[in-house]
Amino acid sequence: MAKAYPKIGTKKFPYTRRVKYDEVDGRDIKLTYADKTLTTNQTKYKCHAEGCHNEVDAGHINKNTKFKMAPSRRTGDEFLDINRSHDDDELDGRYSILDDDTNVENKKNVSGFDKATSVALTCCCGNKCWKTNVYFNTEEYPFLFRGIDLIATVLSTVFFLYDVISDVILAEEYYRLQRWISFGLTASLIFFPHLVMNAINISWYYRDYMAEKNYGKTTQSWKWFLRVVLSLPCMLGPIVRNVEYIYYGCKSRSASLSDGRRSYFYRNVLYEDADAAMLRMFEAFLESSPQLVLQIYIIMTETQNDNLLMQIVRVAAMFGSWVGVSWTLVSYHKALRASHNIKEQGLSFCGVIFYYIWRACEVAPRTIVLALFAAQFRIQMLIAIGIHWITMTIWLGCQKQEMMNKNSRDKWIFNIVFGYVLIFCFQNVQEGQTRYRAMFYYFVTFSENIIMLILWAYFTQHKSEWFYLAAIGTVTSLMVIQIIIQLLYYRLIHPSHKEIV
Repeated sequence: MAKAYPKIGTKKFPYTRRVKYDEVDGRDIKLTYADKTLTTNQTKYKCHAEGCHNEVDAGHINKNTKFKMAPSRRTGDEFLDINRSHDDDELDGRYSILDDDTNVENKKNVSGFDKATSVALTCCCGNKCWKTNVYFNTEEYPFLFRGIDLIATVLSTVFFLYDVISDVILAEEYYRLQRWISFGLTASLIFFPHLVMNAINISWYYRDYMAEKNYGKTTQSWKWFLRVVLSLPCMLGPIVRNVEYIYYGCKSRSASLSDGRRSYFYRNVLYEDADAAMLRMFEAFLESSPQLVLQIYIIMTETQNDNLLMQIVRVAAMFGSWVGVSWTLVSYHKALRASHNIKEQGLSFCGVIFYYIWRACEVAPRTIVLALFAAQFRIQMLIAIGIHWITMTIWLGCQKQEMMNKNSRDKWIFNIVFGYVLIFCFQNVQEGQTRYRAMFYYFVTFSENIIMLILWAYFTQHKSEWFYLAAIGTVTSLMVIQIIIQLLYYRLIHPSHKEIV
């Protein structure tokens, strides 16, 4: 029998950004469950009784689990007992070294990265500024902010900046060479997607601001000013979210916090990680993926002889787009699992590596095939993509997603948006077993890839060029590698791999 894990977190990000928590002295969290108010302990018992477990994706609340969701988080301070002294934390034994049994058990479950984080904190501050992992209840704080999280966030920021800057340099090079069509298309795929992404970020900030006002307390005006200005016109929304994520992560490890304050900062760690991941998803599929297809198309269709600088810049920009999309999918998946606040659903370090390779080998052949087919058949490419988009949208519509908003218009907008994402890669949007939906999707996309590659190879005039065999070999080999890595991931590394047959 598959082991059931409790779910007291959120659903997938497309459904809602926030979960409504009612705090009781910062320890028990009340949730509205089936029209009854339960504490976290009661919720865990209820979920065990009903089997809240997802065999493959482990990313959804069981369809019989009726949590009532809300779109905004509470601001925190006025709902937290900020006057409790830190001494109370030590006396209750939850984080104190006086509770030997708890700490011995926690030490057994500490991972290598957690140990490294604890050693670093001990060496730097001797636990006077930050608490090490053994002080925390791993069931209440399963996703502590660790050194590996800091590294991952810095990498996300670096990849984002590298992707944007390399694309801007490429557009400037097109402008300098007076290649106006290439410049216009490249610049458009930089400006408009980032405008949309940062406008969405500001709308989220506005919703949070209004939620704060409703509870009679607001964040300082200068903080809102910086958030808005850095989002528009600076177009740095994901970086702002990453900075706030690091800030809340460091605060959640502070040694001077009460239980309530620590719980508040810990939840904000999960919130900001989720928001940053969603913004990068928008950027990845509105800018990076189309940009990658466009640049391969330009290489295949333009007759100008590129100088060495142009070749280097374009390859660097394409590499940045590919790495950016792949890493974004990893960040999204990692934040998705953390949002459920259940340690058994978290990705291990090996899981991150395998998941990245899987996604990189999924995105690369798809974008190459789309670009090659577009270079050869032009308008037929748009027809093929349109048919795929419509098919995926209808397929999503036939699934029974657990959405916060039951409005049919919102559902169709959601289906259309994620139907577009499914042009490039698979994303699961429904609770329950993922394998059959994944098998259907990959059968369709692999068939499309093979058919488009065969048609391009047969009709192209570039059979004598060096890239003819290179393109065929790259696409086919990456598809094979993807299948192997994906099977290994689900069989050996997935958090629920022991229950996957």
